[in-house]
Amino acid sequence: TAGASALAAEDGAAPAAHPPAKRACFFVHQINGWRESRDRRENVVYLDVNARDVYRLDTFGSCQGLDEALSLGVETRGGGTTICDGLDVTLVTHSPIGPMRCPVSKITKLTPDEIKALKAEKRR
Repeated sequence: TAGASALAAEDGAAPAAHPPAKRACFFVHQINGWRESRDRRENVVYLDVNARDVYRLDTFGSCQGLDEALSLGVETRGGGTTICDGLDVTLVTHSPIGPMRCPVSKITKLTPDEIKALKAEKRR
């Protein structure tokens, strides 16, 4: 492969780069369920979107009150309706002392195989 790179450089063509990761966005109104990770040390919430997609949201730290929450609120930056990046959203739980905000650091759309594994884990 080193020879191919040198040859490409001689031809004036740049070596092929990996395409950038595609951002996976969704609208707030498409969220139809949620659950926290079974491993509470992970600081992870899974959102069910459009009845077929699942997004993993990693929070900056533990999300107080999440394990007892009956509902989960979603606040978007600037009041928008689209979520594409962790910085776009804050999760909100309600506790006896008031709302607790959980900033999100990263959002990842799960693959079909990852969704199957998550559903199998849930059944245990």
